[in-house]
Amino acid sequence: MTHKEVTPETQTILDRFSEESLEISVQSCLVHSLQDRVGTNSSEIIPLLIEMSHKAKPPHYLEESTTGDRKDPVKRMESELRNGWQTGGGFRLRLDEVPIWSKYDAHTRNVRYKIHSWVMLDSLLVVDSIKKDAKALQLAIDIADDWISEFVVNRKKDDFAWYDMAVGQRATKLSYMIRRLIETNAPHNQIFRFILAAEIHFSELLDESRIAIHSNHGLFQIVGLLSLSHNLPWMSRAKNAITFGEEILEKMLGAHFANDGLHLEHSPDYHLYMVNHLVSLRNSRWLSNSFAPMMKIVDDVVESAAWLTTPNHHVIAIGDTANNCLMTKRWQGYTGSPIIGTKFFPLGGLLIKNSKIDDAIQQLVFSNQFHSRQHKHADNLNVLYNYSSRPLLVDPGTFTYQYDLPERMYCESTRAHNTVEIDGLNHSRFRKDAFGSSLSFVAENESTVITMGEVHHRRLISSSIPNNKITIEDAVEVDIKQRRIVIESASRFLAIIDIMESKDHHKYISHFHLHPELKTAAFNSTRLDVVDDKEEKVCQIQSYDMEANPLQLEVIKGQTEPYLQGWFSTNGRELVPNESIGFGLNGSSKAWVTVFDFDKSQKAGIPYLRQGTKGKYLRFALTQGEHKFDVKIKLQPNTKPEVQLQIDSESKALNLIYS
Repeated sequence: MTHKEVTPETQTILDRFSEESLEISVQSCLVHSLQDRVGTNSSEIIPLLIEMSHKAKPPHYLEESTTGDRKDPVKRMESELRNGWQTGGGFRLRLDEVPIWSKYDAHTRNVRYKIHSWVMLDSLLVVDSIKKDAKALQLAIDIADDWISEFVVNRKKDDFAWYDMAVGQRATKLSYMIRRLIETNAPHNQIFRFILAAEIHFSELLDESRIAIHSNHGLFQIVGLLSLSHNLPWMSRAKNAITFGEEILEKMLGAHFANDGLHLEHSPDYHLYMVNHLVSLRNSRWLSNSFAPMMKIVDDVVESAAWLTTPNHHVIAIGDTANNCLMTKRWQGYTGSPIIGTKFFPLGGLLIKNSKIDDAIQQLVFSNQFHSRQHKHADNLNVLYNYSSRPLLVDPGTFTYQYDLPERMYCESTRAHNTVEIDGLNHSRFRKDAFGSSLSFVAENESTVITMGEVHHRRLISSSIPNNKITIEDAVEVDIKQRRIVIESASRFLAIIDIMESKDHHKYISHFHLHPELKTAAFNSTRLDVVDDKEEKVCQIQSYDMEANPLQLEVIKGQTEPYLQGWFSTNGRELVPNESIGFGLNGSSKAWVTVFDFDKSQKAGIPYLRQGTKGKYLRFALTQGEHKFDVKIKLQPNTKPEVQLQIDSESKALNLIYS
């Protein structure tokens, strides 16, 4: 949340500081027993701070969880000193000079927030915390001191100076630098300015109305508060801040993570941020012994993180995750290879299936999650797929957090994802429509996985309205029940069955987005070949309804009018064209199947799809040359589904691992 002003209480403190000497102001920030010892004389305050610093635990620097590779901190710092710190806004910020803070007013929200959070100081402070590097420390202090002079002492205004997450991240750096300033006998006035800044950060972070409890920002705020409290235990607010911080942290851990270990903000990238952050917090030893049972969540979250990689070692791109995020850059604990098997998060709402075929990996990702608006795209029942260790069906990724940019609006839209668009509108992201997890069942054996998700659409939204501007008046009321059944027979085919139930007439389009290195080649009017950049065939696609009619087909690449379609965000800042395949049909209640056929040696027949008993029975069959795959699903209220599979007329046992 952007706060353009400090809280009224903080403003009162700032006003008081402006009327007092530095010594009087600093004295008022100390615990009462210490105030009586030093009066207001700097020659007494500084020795006391040195004494308290020696008695306290060594200063601990909490490394940034939002930055990249941690494996060689010195090389990272040296690179950033040579080349500048990468802002993520297409330019680099020099670390050997103080920024002109107003210079960045016209940049994106993301860039402005980062600069005011002092994230760019991370590599300098990490190196100093490892080997007491005086040069690195001084560069960080120079930048931080200038910010304090501008925004605390001189009370300059900026829309992002008091942004919630920036305050929390800044606090972790501020508390560490104060301890190092004391240790290195820095000028008295400089130490005093930093202490006044710490008091202001205490004030901001102790106001519960300012804590973003609903988002990961709140976790950064609370950790910043704990950093101030434990690194600066002689400050008057420190003791109460520890109690307050742990109480809020306990609430947030229970609300931000499902019991199955998945972070509930719809983005694997943010899950990894939280892994880094929580592990760092645990390692800090700041938390009291009574808090230890809650930290079991950290173990579950770390275990879950190991599944959030693609076969090519990128973070799975769901929600606000960029397509270029390497696991090695995001998570130090990455072992270097995906886990083979099936992982499903019944409460979080995500299924990941990794199969090893020869030396390659097939990966199915089925997203069934809607917990809040946090980093959520309009992508219910989205499917991603990697074939032969290469991305086939892809997500558009994220785009810079300027919500009214056409590129951002596209990347969030339903039509940009591998799901069903209804009447040209977006799936709702109103909190009242959040369903948690829509995962209904998972059945599998050694070669096949069959799973289903269910969503009841009650409201849809125009794709031309920025997500942060949508109000309930913009809702288009509907009553549509959707089931999506995903069947994967590794190395043979992927079948996606969509079933829509409604009394009203609608236009349905199931979108599928190919990786930019792939393209379609028309085989005939009902089938599409997909080929790679070497013109080698990857798969064949066909889509039919229950009457064996092929669906209307449209392939769009790099369209700008009347709306964006067929684009892929490589890095969160720019789009490149990719092919978007749309299979459309009109009606009320409809069912159809789209098949991605990977068997290049044999021609597949027209897929068979039938539904009966008012949707309680479904049969799907596919013939590939001499081989036939046949599945029957029975769905009865309040009972476990029955899933029967035959391959080449031979019954195959399935293990119903979730229902």
